Amino acid sequence: MLRRVGRFLSCCVSLWFVFGGGTHMTVTGQPAVPPVVSLFPPSQEELKSKNKATLACLMDGFHPGVVQVEWLGDGRTISSGVETTKPIKQGDKYIASSYLTLSRSEWEANESYTCKVTHESKTIEKVVSRLACS
Repeated sequence: MLRRVGRFLSCCVSLWFVFGGGTHMTVTGQPAVPPVVSLFPPSQEELKSKNKATLACLMDGFHPGVVQVEWLGDGRTISSGVETTKPIKQGDKYIASSYLTLSRSEWEANESYTCKVTHESKTIEKVVSRLACS
């Protein structure tokens, strides 16, 4: 939209049209810090009483606050049953978590599960072996 301000024309441009709705841009003077990633297996109680398995992947202490999480079962991508939180700022760093919920039969279909976290500074993979959880 053009408008006259005194002797000059000014223009307002929405950056949404420049970058798109899904673009995240971070301007910072701090160095990138990778997350500390922890992967927790499902509890035996949940497997027995609810016939389901929830794996929890926790990401802590990273900057900037943008991460991508991918879940793998025996090296193959799993997309259903995944819930990932938006990063939350704590001080000058961020935390986030991702959960993979499976039926008991889905849990038993693979030998290992991987939480793969990609941050601009590093990609980190944590693995849980199903047999080690028995």
